[in-house]
Parts: sequence; structure tokens; C-alpha cells
Amino acid sequence: MIRSRALKAAVVMLTIVLSVDRDARAEWRDDHPVFRAGFISTSGAAYDLERLEPFRAYLESWLPMALELVPMTTYAALVDAQLSDRVQYAIHTASSFATAYVRCGCVDPVAVPAAYDGSKGFYAVLLTRADSDIDLPDQTAGRRLAVAGGDSVAGRLLPLSLLQRDGIDPGDHFSAVVETAGPYAAIVALLAGEADVAVGWSSLSGDAATGYDFGVLADMVRHGDLAMDQVRLIWRSPLIPFGPHVVRADVPPEIRRQIDGALAAMASDNPAALDAVDRASYGGGGFVPVAIGDYASVGDLVGGFPADEPKGSD
Repeated sequence: MIRSRALKAAVVMLTIVLSVDRDARAEWRDDHPVFRAGFISTSGAAYDLERLEPFRAYLESWLPMALELVPMTTYAALVDAQLSDRVQYAIHTASSFATAYVRCGCVDPVAVPAAYDGSKGFYAVLLTRADSDIDLPDQTAGRRLAVAGGDSVAGRLLPLSLLQRDGIDPGDHFSAVVETAGPYAAIVALLAGEADVAVGWSSLSGDAATGYDFGVLADMVRHGDLAMDQVRLIWRSPLIPFGPHVVRADVPPEIRRQIDGALAAMASDNPAALDAVDRASYGGGGFVPVAIGDYASVGDLVGGFPADEPKGSD
């Protein structure tokens, strides 16, 4: 008798939970007759909307509702639009996603576009000339460090933050921090003897002799401005994932599953849709899963993720 009453109570409770869940999902659909996806427009809204139409049409074909693309001019605007629920889906950079997550924790990365070699990100690296006596970061005291401009995540902000975490305060440790136009220029300065250490970025996958598969080293080798036997790599950051596609955490599970499936199948089902949304010269690898913790090192630049957030793997 006691077991029967307990079973009946459990059934009643499950019925209530399912009813509340159905009501919540119905209310969400009432509030969101159209699913809105935000992105950064770099070439004019009309041009970029036309360029992304194959992606929009493909993703909409997986959803039980219409999909509208919403162009934005800044990542700050994109973050604000997603946090305020004016868009439910956003195509972020690593740093704009980290900013959104630190601000409210109400967003969740779905997947990240992989490179053609399967890489889902890249590494910031420290380089010295091959004839240098520097083999480790702690041997760079009193030397000149060449970096990219102030807003470069891989070329300045992240490596300097990680070095500081490891006990190397760039302002005190180096005799000078030489600001250049970008990682390419930083390595040019290194080779010219204008700096002793330079920050670059690389996939660190593939043939080292060609500068690896992609990144500034590969670009310089391809253009004849660098031979890899001219430099020595003395440090690398944790993996910096590419920018993820992100949904609000309150998107109903069935819609989230459909988005997961659409992105996972895009490379094989609709290459034109993938090409429309993933135009990087090293792209084309399709979408792969990514976790919040994979962006923890970038999150440290914008306030830090919660202490209990699992870190991503290298």
C-alpha cells in the first residue's frame, strides 16, 4: 500500500513537471514567433544578408519557425542584443562570447567552425630568433618584446595576461614593449633586430617547416618573409578556440537539438551554407562541439569565469 501511494505520488509529480515544462515552452514560442540570429556586418547589411542567405535558409529548414538574420555593427551591440533577448542566436568571436557569458551566464556555445585540418582554434606563441640565447620565457628579462596593437587578443592581450599569471609582469620584466601593427609586423621587427621576442599566432598543426597549417607563421613563409629555421618557439598559450555560434540558455531543448543537428550536418548536407558563414581562408572543416570552459583563458580578460567552470582541454 505504501509503495502504491509512493508510485502514485511520483506519477502525479512527473505529470506536474511535464505540464509546467510544456507551458514554459509554449510561452517561449508565444514570445518568439520568429527565431532571430545576430551577426556582425562588415560589408554593409544588404550585401552581408545576401551573402548569408544560404546559411539562413539551411538553418531555418531545421527549425519549427522562421529564422531572421539581424546585422550588427559592433560586438558590444551583438552582446547587448543577445543578453536582452532581442536575438536568440549569435555568431560571436571568442572574446565577445566570453564577455556575454561573464555578464550574465545566460548564453551557451553550441558549436565552433573548425579549420580544414580539424583544428577548432589556434595558439598565441612567443618567438625569438634562432641565434638567440633565449630558450624559455623566464630568460626574457630585460629584453624587448614586440606585440600587436592594444585590442589584439592573440597578438597582445591574452599572452600578456597569461605571462602575468605565470609571474612575468610585462611592465617590469621587459626593457620595452614594442607595439606594432600586428603579429606579422611584430615578427618582422624581431627578424630586423628591433625586438628580442615577438608574439605571433599559429595552428601549431601540420608541417613546422611551412609555418604549420595556418596562422601568421604560415602566411610569412608563404610570402617569403620568413624561414622557420630563423626563429625558435619558446612558449605557447592554451588553445584559443575560434568564435562560437551561441544560443541563449532559455532556448527550448528541442530547438537546441535541431540547431545542434543542423550545424553538425552542414558540411556534408549543404557546403554552400557552410561557405556562406565560414569564409576564413583556413576554414571549411565544418562545425564541431565546444564547451564553455574552452573559453576560460579568454574569459580571464573580461572578468573571469566562475571558479567551478570546467576548463577546456588543450
